[in-house]
Amino acid sequence: MISDKNGFKETQVSDQCTRTLLVNNKTLMMVRFDFEKGGIGAPHSHEDHTQVGYILEGSFELICGETTTIVKAGDSYLADKNVVHGVVALEDGAILDVFTPERETFK
Repeated sequence: MISDKNGFKETQVSDQCTRTLLVNNKTLMMVRFDFEKGGIGAPHSHEDHTQVGYILEGSFELICGETTTIVKAGDSYLADKNVVHGVVALEDGAILDVFTPERETFK
């Protein structure tokens, strides 16, 4: 499967965050989140999904489980099922998230 950037589905999540669905099938999904400074990915967990994230640009305060830290471009994280995670954008930035299985609510 090849996903052409002209066919990406973009969703305005909040005033300071946009979600772009890049590619997916039933078992895997890749999504880009673009944040403006101050944008929040509210702490939450997934009962049915494992998530990995890669910081493409910028820096974020990241909560992942019991840890709160600053992550920057080039850093990554893993949030297993039921692990609370979330971010606050310390500057404009972007995160590439991969979910398994796919998130039906993002389609």
